[in-house]
Amino acid sequence: MAAVMGVAFVRRLRGRGPESSPSSGEDRMFTQFAPGGPEGFWFNGLLGRVFARIQPLGHAGLYTVVAEMLDLQPEDELLDIGCGPGAFMARKAGHVRRVVGLDPSRTMLAAAEKNLTERITAGTARLVQASAADLPFPDDEFSVITAITAPANLAEVFRVLRPGGRFVWVDELVDDAKQPSAERIGRFGWSEAEFQGVIRDAGFTDLAVRYQDVSFPGGSSLAGNRIVACRKPAP
Repeated sequence: MAAVMGVAFVRRLRGRGPESSPSSGEDRMFTQFAPGGPEGFWFNGLLGRVFARIQPLGHAGLYTVVAEMLDLQPEDELLDIGCGPGAFMARKAGHVRRVVGLDPSRTMLAAAEKNLTERITAGTARLVQASAADLPFPDDEFSVITAITAPANLAEVFRVLRPGGRFVWVDELVDDAKQPSAERIGRFGWSEAEFQGVIRDAGFTDLAVRYQDVSFPGGSSLAGNRIVACRKPAP
């Protein structure tokens, strides 16, 4: 219960202020979530360490949905963009050949290192400090990529994803929860139709959409999550 209320508190605070409105377009998205941006300060320093403890508990249900949509296989090599404290990677590292987490925040990566110590020592997990705007990996490097409430440069995702590979992108819904889910605007600035359109325009196919709501005591509801799974076409 305390963890759920903690997530509610953090998400309400993130929704306040003129600088925390949903971004529109990839340039604004990366500016918003950069370490020095209006969203970025949540993931660094003392606030980052608190967030690293709260986030995995609040996202437990979301991780289950993402894993179901990915249909992970033992031979998969997974890149988690904006991996944060590495909670999703830690849950799924034993189900795939290799996991790589990318995040611009040293605070988040320090937490991820603690959660993945054994895997890193064994050589089946790796952490990289970098922006998702320019992924430091070769073409066709990964069979599965996730960006769970994290910004993603779709051109870069498409480049490093293998043909036939799967990509899941999660956007946090931030506007009026009374609206139909498909019409609600996500933190990245898109409705469902716009979000799908951006993904299709980047070359991805076989889109599937699911929603995962976040409910709190007393029947109140905060922003849920829009989860889109897709594929890079095989030749």
